[in-house]
Formats: sequence, structure tokens, C-alpha cells
Amino acid sequence: MSDADSNIRKITPPETHHKADLGRAVARAAAGAIPVIGSAASELANVLLPDPTSKARNQWEQDVSEGVNDLHDRVDDIDSRTGGHTVELTGATAAAAKYLIEHCPDGLAHEWTTIEQLCDAYPDLTKQDLLDGLGDLESYGFIKEVSFIGSPSRYKLTTYAYEVLDEPVMGWDTKADARALAREALAMSGTIGVRALDEKMGWPRRRLNPALRVVVDFIEEGRVSKVIQPDYVTAHFAMSNAERARLRRFVGE
Repeated sequence: MSDADSNIRKITPPETHHKADLGRAVARAAAGAIPVIGSAASELANVLLPDPTSKARNQWEQDVSEGVNDLHDRVDDIDSRTGGHTVELTGATAAAAKYLIEHCPDGLAHEWTTIEQLCDAYPDLTKQDLLDGLGDLESYGFIKEVSFIGSPSRYKLTTYAYEVLDEPVMGWDTKADARALAREALAMSGTIGVRALDEKMGWPRRRLNPALRVVVDFIEEGRVSKVIQPDYVTAHFAMSNAERARLRRFVGE
């Protein structure tokens, strides 16, 4: 991960055009996030980027596109799939990504979505457009598809999707959250109870769990609880001296 992550430039989206909002949250983005930009259908553009002036929207799209290459090291996985350093989510691909991110209740990547749900949410897009968009997301490693003969396909987010898509869609930076969470964990000793961390941070679990997963990725599996429970990525974990050292470097201490 790059030291530049700590100097992220905030990008402000254009003014919301309330008639085009349709009750959906405006996608917000910062440098270092995959953009939800552009549109294959002009109707969708006003939903994803509600803006009464195309000039302001175009400037926002340009700013976000310039920030896409500032992702942390995991972007290399996308590069290997696409052969490039920039991924742009547009049209039905952006719509599907936005829906899946917004409708995840807890950040645990357990929620399944059907194509029918997406068609209901975006009646201005065709079913094939949305299926193609889901294919794009799967090729980037953002979703998984499960299908069986005689039953409709279902789709869910991968754990990696939160790190990339939460910032432009939900408005929080999972990498920055993970550093804040790691800092709190480093101030504790012995076995770290996640419920105590939850109380300290005061975030909704939808925000907490993706950040917690990043922190837990630094810990060997044998020191991460496998107790089944519905609330968190893990209930508790313990850190070795070497893992504490890696987390200190991660938070910049």
C-alpha cells in the first residue's frame, strides 16, 4: 500500500438535480476509488450522477477518472483481468454495482440479488443490459454468480468489492476506516473483542465489517476466531508481535 493513500484529495460531486434523484443516494467519490461514471443510457446518467449541467458532471467524471489509478496494491488483480490500469463502471454496470452496494445490510457479503430485483430497480435498462453489467462486475472480481439448472442465477458481492466501491457509492473510505480501526486495536492488548471495537468506533456494521476484514487480513488464520455469529467478520482475534508491527506500518506509526 502506498503512502499516498494518506493524502487522498476529496472530490466533490456536482449539485443534485432533485427531479432526477428518484430517491437514490448520489454516488460520491474520492481519488483512489473506482468511479461510477458516465452512462450508456442518458436516463441512467441523471440517476447515478444527478446534475442539471453537463459541464459540472463532465468535470466530476474527469476528476474521478484521474483518481482511479491511486488504488492500493489489489488493483493489480483488476489490471490482470482487463489489461489496463483504469476501470470505468458505466451504464448498466454502474447501476448494478450501485444497487448491490447500497442493498448490502451488514458488509458481510452474504446478501444475494437476482436479475429480477435489478430489473425492478432500473426499468429504463433492459434485462440483457443488466446481465452484461453483472458480467463486467464478475470479470473485475466484484461479484460472484451462483446458478443451478432450473433455477435463476443469484449474485452477491465479493469481499474485495467493498474496498473499491464503498467510497464512491456509500461515501466512506474503507482503507482509511481500516487504519482507524487498526489504530484502536493496537491500543488494546491480549485478545481483541470486536464488540468492544464496535462500541469504540460507533459506526454502523455495514461500515465496520469491510474495514474489519482489511485488518483481519493482517492476522494469521489461527489467531482469528471462527466462532459462527451473525454480526461481524470475526468475534475476536489476537495479534503476534510481527502482526502488530505490520499494522503499525499500515497505520503509519
